[in-house]
Amino acid sequence: MRISGDNHPSLESEIGKALRAAIVDGEIEPGTRLIELDLAARFNVSQGTIRGALKYLQAQGLIVYRPRRGNFVITVEKPDVYEISMLRDSLEALGARLAAKRIDEAGRKQLTDIVTAMKTAASNGNRKKLMELDFEFHRTVIGISGHRRLMEIYERLEGQTRMFLRLTDRFYNNLHDIPTLHEPLVAAIVGGDADTAFQLSIRHADADAEELVSSMASVSR
Repeated sequence: MRISGDNHPSLESEIGKALRAAIVDGEIEPGTRLIELDLAARFNVSQGTIRGALKYLQAQGLIVYRPRRGNFVITVEKPDVYEISMLRDSLEALGARLAAKRIDEAGRKQLTDIVTAMKTAASNGNRKKLMELDFEFHRTVIGISGHRRLMEIYERLEGQTRMFLRLTDRFYNNLHDIPTLHEPLVAAIVGGDADTAFQLSIRHADADAEELVSSMASVSR
Protein backbone atom coordinates (compact mmCIF):
# COMPACT_ATOMS: atom_id res chain seq x y z
CA MET A 1 0.00 0.00 0.00
CA ARG A 2 1.35 3.43 -0.96
CA ILE A 3 -0.07 6.71 0.25
CA SER A 4 1.07 10.01 -1.22
CA GLY A 5 1.36 13.24 0.72
CA ASP A 6 3.30 15.10 3.36
CA ASN A 7 3.23 15.04 7.11
CA HIS A 8 -0.35 15.71 8.18
CA PRO A 9 -2.44 14.44 11.12
CA SER A 10 -5.05 12.81 8.85
CA LEU A 11 -2.33 11.09 6.81
CA GLU A 12 -0.63 9.86 9.98
CA SER A 13 -3.96 8.45 11.13
CA GLU A 14 -4.58 6.81 7.75
CA ILE A 15 -1.19 5.10 7.78
CA GLY A 16 -1.66 4.17 11.43
CA LYS A 17 -4.94 2.44 10.58
CA ALA A 18 -3.32 0.62 7.65
CA LEU A 19 -0.55 -0.64 9.92
CA ARG A 20 -3.07 -1.56 12.60
CA ALA A 21 -4.98 -3.67 10.08
CA ALA A 22 -1.76 -5.41 9.02
CA ILE A 23 -0.93 -6.19 12.66
CA VAL A 24 -4.44 -7.32 13.60
CA ASP A 25 -4.75 -9.50 10.48
CA GLY A 26 -1.43 -11.17 11.23
CA GLU A 27 0.35 -9.77 8.15
CA ILE A 28 2.86 -8.15 10.52
CA GLU A 29 3.63 -10.71 13.20
CA PRO A 30 3.93 -10.12 16.96
CA GLY A 31 7.44 -9.10 17.97
CA THR A 32 8.26 -7.57 14.58
CA ARG A 33 10.48 -4.48 14.65
CA LEU A 34 8.93 -1.59 12.71
CA ILE A 35 11.68 0.36 10.95
CA GLU A 36 10.74 3.95 10.11
CA LEU A 37 12.86 4.12 6.95
CA ASP A 38 11.33 0.93 5.52
CA LEU A 39 7.79 2.07 6.35
CA ALA A 40 8.42 5.51 4.81
CA ALA A 41 9.43 3.78 1.57
CA ARG A 42 6.45 1.42 1.76
CA PHE A 43 3.93 4.24 2.08
CA ASN A 44 5.89 6.84 0.08
CA VAL A 45 5.85 9.42 2.90
CA SER A 46 8.38 11.09 5.19
CA GLN A 47 9.81 9.44 8.28
CA GLY A 48 8.14 12.20 10.30
CA THR A 49 4.75 11.02 9.07
CA ILE A 50 5.63 7.43 9.97
CA ARG A 51 6.73 8.60 13.42
CA GLY A 52 3.29 10.13 13.94
CA ALA A 53 1.57 6.94 12.72
CA LEU A 54 3.63 4.87 15.15
CA LYS A 55 2.57 7.12 18.04
CA TYR A 56 -1.03 6.35 17.03
CA LEU A 57 -0.27 2.63 17.37
CA GLN A 58 1.55 3.18 20.67
CA ALA A 59 -1.56 4.90 22.04
CA GLN A 60 -3.63 1.85 21.05
CA GLY A 61 -1.20 -0.49 22.81
CA LEU A 62 -0.31 -2.38 19.64
CA ILE A 63 3.36 -1.44 19.57
CA VAL A 64 5.93 -0.64 22.23
CA TYR A 65 8.96 1.64 22.00
CA ARG A 66 12.20 0.25 23.37
CA PRO A 67 14.97 2.84 23.93
CA ARG A 68 17.87 2.54 21.46
CA ARG A 69 16.10 -0.37 19.74
CA GLY A 70 12.96 1.11 18.19
CA ASN A 71 9.28 0.18 17.87
CA PHE A 72 8.07 -3.40 18.10
CA VAL A 73 4.68 -5.05 17.62
CA ILE A 74 3.46 -6.37 20.97
CA THR A 75 3.54 -10.07 21.74
CA VAL A 76 0.50 -11.59 23.43
CA GLU A 77 1.49 -13.54 26.54
CA LYS A 78 -0.75 -15.22 29.12
CA PRO A 79 -1.04 -12.14 31.40
CA ASP A 80 -1.99 -10.07 28.33
CA VAL A 81 -4.79 -12.50 27.46
CA TYR A 82 -6.30 -12.24 30.92
CA GLU A 83 -5.94 -8.46 31.08
CA ILE A 84 -7.44 -7.86 27.62
CA SER A 85 -10.27 -10.30 28.32
CA MET A 86 -11.06 -8.81 31.72
CA LEU A 87 -10.99 -5.22 30.51
CA ARG A 88 -12.97 -6.02 27.38
CA ASP A 89 -15.66 -7.85 29.38
CA SER A 90 -15.92 -5.03 31.91
CA LEU A 91 -16.34 -2.33 29.26
CA GLU A 92 -18.77 -4.37 27.16
CA ALA A 93 -20.82 -5.36 30.21
CA LEU A 94 -21.22 -1.75 31.29
CA GLY A 95 -22.15 -0.84 27.72
CA ALA A 96 -24.72 -3.66 27.55
CA ARG A 97 -26.31 -2.61 30.84
CA LEU A 98 -26.63 1.01 29.74
CA ALA A 99 -27.77 0.07 26.22
CA ALA A 100 -30.58 -2.08 27.60
CA LYS A 101 -31.82 0.94 29.53
CA ARG A 102 -31.67 3.28 26.53
CA ILE A 103 -32.54 0.98 23.63
CA ASP A 104 -35.00 2.31 21.04
CA GLU A 105 -36.38 0.93 17.77
CA ALA A 106 -33.39 2.15 15.78
CA GLY A 107 -31.02 0.41 18.21
CA ARG A 108 -33.02 -2.81 18.12
CA LYS A 109 -32.84 -2.85 14.34
CA GLN A 110 -29.09 -2.19 14.38
CA LEU A 111 -28.36 -5.13 16.66
CA THR A 112 -30.71 -7.60 14.97
CA ASP A 113 -29.33 -6.61 11.56
CA ILE A 114 -25.77 -7.28 12.72
CA VAL A 115 -26.67 -10.73 14.05
CA THR A 116 -28.49 -11.48 10.78
CA ALA A 117 -25.33 -10.46 8.91
CA MET A 118 -23.32 -12.71 11.24
CA LYS A 119 -25.51 -15.67 10.28
CA THR A 120 -25.02 -14.90 6.59
CA ALA A 121 -21.25 -14.67 7.03
CA ALA A 122 -21.26 -17.97 8.95
CA SER A 123 -23.27 -19.66 6.20
CA ASN A 124 -20.79 -18.35 3.63
CA GLY A 125 -17.81 -19.53 5.67
CA ASN A 126 -16.47 -15.97 5.80
CA ARG A 127 -14.41 -15.94 9.01
CA LYS A 128 -12.89 -12.51 8.46
CA LYS A 129 -16.29 -10.87 7.92
CA LEU A 130 -17.65 -12.66 10.97
CA MET A 131 -14.80 -11.33 13.12
CA GLU A 132 -15.45 -7.78 11.86
CA LEU A 133 -19.16 -8.13 12.65
CA ASP A 134 -18.36 -9.48 16.14
CA PHE A 135 -16.40 -6.32 16.93
CA GLU A 136 -19.00 -4.12 15.23
CA PHE A 137 -21.72 -5.66 17.40
CA HIS A 138 -20.04 -4.72 20.68
CA ARG A 139 -19.00 -1.29 19.41
CA THR A 140 -22.65 -0.69 18.40
CA VAL A 141 -23.88 -1.75 21.84
CA ILE A 142 -21.53 0.74 23.48
CA GLY A 143 -22.63 3.39 20.98
CA ILE A 144 -26.27 2.77 21.93
CA SER A 145 -25.32 3.15 25.61
CA GLY A 146 -24.71 6.85 24.94
CA HIS A 147 -21.66 6.89 27.24
CA ARG A 148 -19.14 9.00 25.33
CA ARG A 149 -16.13 8.35 27.56
CA LEU A 150 -16.84 4.62 27.58
CA MET A 151 -16.75 4.67 23.78
CA GLU A 152 -13.47 6.61 23.80
CA ILE A 153 -11.82 4.06 26.12
CA TYR A 154 -13.21 1.14 24.11
CA GLU A 155 -11.85 2.62 20.89
CA ARG A 156 -8.37 2.84 22.44
CA LEU A 157 -8.61 -0.88 23.16
CA GLU A 158 -9.83 -1.65 19.64
CA GLY A 159 -6.54 -2.90 18.19
CA GLN A 160 -5.84 -5.25 21.09
CA THR A 161 -9.44 -6.48 21.09
CA ARG A 162 -9.25 -7.27 17.39
CA MET A 163 -5.99 -9.13 17.95
CA PHE A 164 -7.69 -11.13 20.74
CA LEU A 165 -10.60 -11.98 18.43
CA ARG A 166 -8.22 -13.16 15.70
CA LEU A 167 -6.32 -15.39 18.13
CA THR A 168 -9.52 -16.96 19.54
CA ASP A 169 -11.28 -17.30 16.17
CA ARG A 170 -9.70 -20.71 15.58
CA PHE A 171 -11.61 -22.19 18.51
CA TYR A 172 -14.88 -21.91 16.57
CA ASN A 173 -14.96 -24.84 14.17
CA ASN A 174 -18.68 -24.25 13.62
CA LEU A 175 -18.98 -20.60 12.59
CA HIS A 176 -22.68 -20.60 13.45
CA ASP A 177 -21.66 -20.82 17.14
CA ILE A 178 -20.63 -17.16 17.00
CA PRO A 179 -24.03 -15.61 16.10
CA THR A 180 -25.72 -18.17 18.37
CA LEU A 181 -23.54 -16.95 21.26
CA HIS A 182 -24.74 -13.38 20.70
CA GLU A 183 -28.48 -14.11 20.44
CA PRO A 184 -29.24 -14.27 24.21
CA LEU A 185 -27.36 -10.99 24.68
CA VAL A 186 -29.35 -9.33 21.90
CA ALA A 187 -32.60 -10.61 23.43
CA ALA A 188 -31.67 -9.14 26.82
CA ILE A 189 -30.65 -5.75 25.41
CA VAL A 190 -33.60 -5.29 23.04
CA GLY A 191 -35.91 -6.50 25.81
CA GLY A 192 -34.58 -3.87 28.20
CA ASP A 193 -33.27 -6.47 30.69
CA ALA A 194 -30.21 -4.57 31.92
CA ASP A 195 -29.16 -7.05 34.62
CA THR A 196 -29.23 -10.06 32.27
CA ALA A 197 -27.42 -8.11 29.58
CA PHE A 198 -24.70 -7.23 32.09
CA GLN A 199 -24.30 -10.81 33.32
CA LEU A 200 -24.15 -12.26 29.81
CA SER A 201 -21.53 -9.70 28.75
CA ILE A 202 -19.31 -10.01 31.81
CA ARG A 203 -18.76 -13.70 30.97
CA HIS A 204 -18.67 -13.27 27.20
CA ALA A 205 -14.91 -13.68 26.61
CA ASP A 206 -14.00 -15.79 29.65
CA ALA A 207 -14.17 -19.17 27.91
CA ASP A 208 -12.17 -17.89 24.94
CA ALA A 209 -9.48 -16.50 27.24
CA GLU A 210 -9.17 -19.77 29.14
CA GLU A 211 -8.96 -21.80 25.94
CA LEU A 212 -6.38 -19.45 24.46
CA VAL A 213 -4.20 -19.66 27.59
CA SER A 214 -4.51 -23.46 27.59
CA SER A 215 -3.43 -23.63 23.95
CA MET A 216 -0.47 -21.34 24.69
CA ALA A 217 0.55 -23.59 27.57
CA SER A 218 0.40 -26.71 25.41
CA VAL A 219 2.58 -25.06 22.74
CA SER A 220 5.20 -24.03 25.32
CA ARG A 221 5.61 -27.57 26.66
